[in-house]
Amino acid sequence: MNKLNNKIHVNDFIIVLRPVMQNTTEEDNGASVWVGDVQVKLLTDLSKISLDEYQHESMLKICNLMAASIPSMHENAFVRHVVEHYLRHHELDLEHVDIEEHEEEKVDENNNIIKLVFNSETKGNA
Repeated sequence: MNKLNNKIHVNDFIIVLRPVMQNTTEEDNGASVWVGDVQVKLLTDLSKISLDEYQHESMLKICNLMAASIPSMHENAFVRHVVEHYLRHHELDLEHVDIEEHEEEKVDENNNIIKLVFNSETKGNA
């Protein structure tokens, strides 16, 4: 695969994983701690995307599969084992990106956000 540059492009699908934080007691200086859950968001700009309908749907499918892997790994040890095995044997190119560099390119939060909540009554199985 080609190395990605840090610029956000019109056809990018951005998967945001946000840790669910909880405030601790005043005895702990009121710090926030991660409770182990994550919120997943998919960001894309439909007003600028140049993919056709089939390509767009295919990208959405990939993103949804990636998002679904989170609760799948939690609920199924075999799935978690397969993903961990892949990770051990394939180097992933992870980059740290300065979010402030992209401030002028922010996607409108009300434009096209898909929010998946896996700790709902259906536990992500709806």
